[in-house]
Amino acid sequence: MIEIITLSIVVMGLATVILSIFVAYKFKQQSKHLTSGSHKLSKALMWQLIGEAALGTGTTAFAILAYKEFLPDIPVIIQSSMRVFMFSASSLTTIHLYIVTSRIES
Repeated sequence: MIEIITLSIVVMGLATVILSIFVAYKFKQQSKHLTSGSHKLSKALMWQLIGEAALGTGTTAFAILAYKEFLPDIPVIIQSSMRVFMFSASSLTTIHLYIVTSRIES
């Protein structure tokens, strides 16, 4: 049963990461044809999706490592660094999106 759950998590995680990267790329392409606020919003959404991909990659990695029972072998400093990177990517891109949308409203 745990194998099915873990496999589902890995498949959903990988699909989410791939989707985030694909749509981020599309926003980047789209931004080239936009001007002013639309261009900035498209780029901010691209970065938001890259942050989401970083979080998804880390979550999927932790799921695999826990399932394979490798997690106890990884030093806590490495695990903590991975988590700091994941949450930093997510929070910084969220803050960036908020700043961009705030400036567009002005």
